[in-house]
Order: sequence, then C-alpha cells, then structure tokens
Amino acid sequence: MKKNLIACLIFTAFVGYSQEPLTSTKMELFGDHIFIHLSVDGSDPLDFIFDTGDGLPVIDLDIAKSLNLDLNHSASKTSAQGAIKGALIDHNTIELNGIQLEKDIQLYATSLRHLEMSIGRNIDGIIGYDLLHHYVVKLDYDKETFELYEQSSYVHDGFGESFDFKLDNYIPHMEGEVTLNDGEVLTGDFFINTGAGTTLDFNTKFAKKEDVINRTGEHFSYPVAGLGATETQHYEGRVKNFGFGTFDFKKMPIGISTAKHGIQNNKKVAGIIGNKVLRRFNITFDYSRDKIYFVKNRKFTEAFKVNASGIYLQMSEDMTKVLIHRVYNDSPAKTAGIKKDAEVLKVNGKDVSEYTLPELRKILEQVNQDVELTLWQMGEEQTFILDLSALI
Repeated sequence: MKKNLIACLIFTAFVGYSQEPLTSTKMELFGDHIFIHLSVDGSDPLDFIFDTGDGLPVIDLDIAKSLNLDLNHSASKTSAQGAIKGALIDHNTIELNGIQLEKDIQLYATSLRHLEMSIGRNIDGIIGYDLLHHYVVKLDYDKETFELYEQSSYVHDGFGESFDFKLDNYIPHMEGEVTLNDGEVLTGDFFINTGAGTTLDFNTKFAKKEDVINRTGEHFSYPVAGLGATETQHYEGRVKNFGFGTFDFKKMPIGISTAKHGIQNNKKVAGIIGNKVLRRFNITFDYSRDKIYFVKNRKFTEAFKVNASGIYLQMSEDMTKVLIHRVYNDSPAKTAGIKKDAEVLKVNGKDVSEYTLPELRKILEQVNQDVELTLWQMGEEQTFILDLSALI
C-alpha cells in the first residue's frame, strides 16, 4: 500500500509539473515561412525567418548598414543550392522580448532581396542553429507561438512522439520512409528544415541513385533559388506514401532537386522535410538531448495543394508589383496565352494590392475553380479566365 501511495504521488507530481518558458512570442506564419521579431544590438524589432536549416545567423545587408554594423570582412556561406558571398559582422547581441539571447554573436550580412521577391515580404534576417544550440525551442503552430526554454532545467511534458536526430552542417536530420509509385520502399535520413517551403524534397545524389524522377509519376519542372540567387532546375511529382515514426502522408506531392552544390547535393542525406509537412505538427527541438518531439495539430489532415494554374508569381525588384515569373508547359496558363513577366493587376476583379503573395498562390491552387486574371501584357491590359487543374 505504501509503495502504491509513493508511486501515485510521484505520478501526480510528474503530471502536475508545469514549467514556464524563458520567453514566448508571436510566431507569424507567412505562406510557408516562420517569422519572429528579434532585436540586434538594441535595434527596434526586426523580422527574422526562423530556419532550422540555417547554421549562421543572417542579416540583410541594407539592414546591417542602417544599424551601422561593422562589416568586418568578406566570407562565403553554404545555402541549400551552393555558396554565396557576403560579409561577417562580429560582436553583436540578439534580444527577444527584451531578453538577451546571444552575446558576442557573429552575423553574416548579404542581400536578401531575391528571397523577399520570392516570399513576398521584407526579410530582415534569418536565424536557426544559434537559438537551437542554446535553448529548447517549441513551435506551436496551433497557437502561433514561439517559446524558448532553458536546456538544463527542461523536462518534456510527455506528449507527442520523440525522435533522435543527428546534425550535418548544423542541420538536424532523422530517418524517414518513402513508398514510390512502383511500390518500392526506400529509407533514408531527411533534413528537418523549417525554412524550406516544400513538403519533401529529394536531394540530387539520392534522386539520381534511385531514379526518383522516373518513379514518381507525372511531373512539372521550374528553376528555384535558395539563399543564393543562382537557380537550378527543380521537379515536382508525387509518392505513394511518406512517413516517419507512426505518421504517414499518402499521395504526397514531392520535389526533386538537381542542385550540384550545397545541402541539396549532400551524399549522406536523402532529402529535406519542409514546412508544408512540419506545419502539421507542434514541434519541440531539444538539441541538448538530441531529441525532436512531434505532436499532431489541427492542420495534420489538411489536403496537400499543388500548383493548378501553371503560374509562379514573384514580386518585382522594388517590391511594388506582382509579376508572372514562370509559366509552366502543358498548363492552363500556357494554354490561355499568359506570358512570362506580365504584371498582375487584378484577381477575380479585386486589385492585386489587396492580396498577399501567399494568398494569391492559394487562389491559384483551387482545383476545378475558375479564376479571372487581369494582366498588363504586351503593352496592354488583358483579361484571362483560367480553369484551374492540378499539374500533377
């Protein structure tokens, strides 16, 4: 009886255990990217992407200059597609909600304009490993909160499924399992990358070895760029199933990289799990114990959407216009006669300024719906009606 009472008290103490985060802040999900507000050297809050694929904090070059940061010396940084050039800035501090998180931190300064054009909003910086290395980080996509906990005192609440991970180039990776359309099951390690606006991307070497392009059904392709501006050809297809642990996603759209440099050419890791999958969980990263915890959230069963127009939109360099950046072959847009570089003026009769870029992309994913586009094309205003149909 006494032993049972002691066990009961221990259990009650564990269940009743509550811990407060060191700090908690709003997490803005803009399209498929996470934004948090950080201060650098006492600045006003800046818009940073939280990216688990980032090994060295990045700050936009124009922001660095406006803050009078000392651009000490030139350096290169490896992105998903390859190396890019910029400047290193030493001896900086980073704060969140007035709490100093990092002291004497090194920042990498480079222009982020091409990323801003692609994502559709200003980006002041990118951060990942430097927070993950020093704190337990919890992403609550349901409540849209970003929480930091002290590593030494952190006790996981017991919810969710835990996974061991390893680091490669400062990026966590863990095992996953893919069933190709011909029924073959492939296992491999996949980077966990909140900065990737994708479901699952196969890395170049793995895709070539397993002939993934020819084993994932119908495809469309387009050039992509990461942190660097250099573009490489990227393919989209589907797999019969993708899973890790007890979690499974059927008939999931996937990407296939052809990058010859960077993490997407990594020979050890099969690919990248991106934020289109990760956003379906509330996730806790505990780097001090090599653990990641996944809990299904309300988005878990949402259908995966794919491009149904054949259009890829991007902002103009001055961020004032929405442009047709790509028109894919064998697509509704191509059939209708829409041209690359046309400017979008209206969508379904509303001025394009009333939408964010992610909102416009969602509209163009509504299969079996009609969408009316008013464009400035070939020196005149033209209107097109597209019957949206998924490209894969």
